[in-house]
Amino acid sequence: MRVTKTLNDRNVDRRRPPRDDGARSRRDAMAYAGYAPGHRVVERTPLERALRAIARPETLDLLERLSKNVARAPSEAKYRKLKRANATIGREIFDDERAMRAMTTMGWIAETIEGSECLTLPRGTTTTMREVRAMDEARTALRRRLEEEMRAKIRARAMANDPRRAALREAVEADRAERAVREPVTTGSRAAARGTGTTVTAKEVGASGSSGC
Repeated sequence: MRVTKTLNDRNVDRRRPPRDDGARSRRDAMAYAGYAPGHRVVERTPLERALRAIARPETLDLLERLSKNVARAPSEAKYRKLKRANATIGREIFDDERAMRAMTTMGWIAETIEGSECLTLPRGTTTTMREVRAMDEARTALRRRLEEEMRAKIRARAMANDPRRAALREAVEADRAERAVREPVTTGSRAAARGTGTTVTAKEVGASGSSGC
């Protein structure tokens, strides 16, 4: 049996696109997480998270330099062994728990060789330029964050040392407090108690219809 859609049926089909429950669920999940629909969430790798936790640009500079050495000459044994006895490596890596976490994430192993604490990179494990780029990105993000924190401190110091700005801040706070006092206080309405009235007829008060009143 052949079924032919009417013109109205076709119009309804055009007005109502197919429902995508999966897309709706994804939008609801993003909205619940605080992201606007269409916002792309970037999932960082364990190494990227470890690098972003490092607090000193100098540490990231050193990690990038050591990683480049391994990436460019993976068979060179001298680049695959780091000693704590080296003052710079000891200060920037061994004494920094976050830097050590980044190194072990890349495959470096902490061990003691002939009484000396070392980090060694096993055979078959190497560093790629992708990891080097991750270090560069982490250093750029860190420097940007440090610059923003410095600018915020400078603004706060200038505000505290400038009498005009301090007076303006006090005026704004006083105005806010005054508006809060002036705002009407609203309370919920309450039902008034009703008295127990008595019904009186016209005849009882002498206003009958026969009197002509």
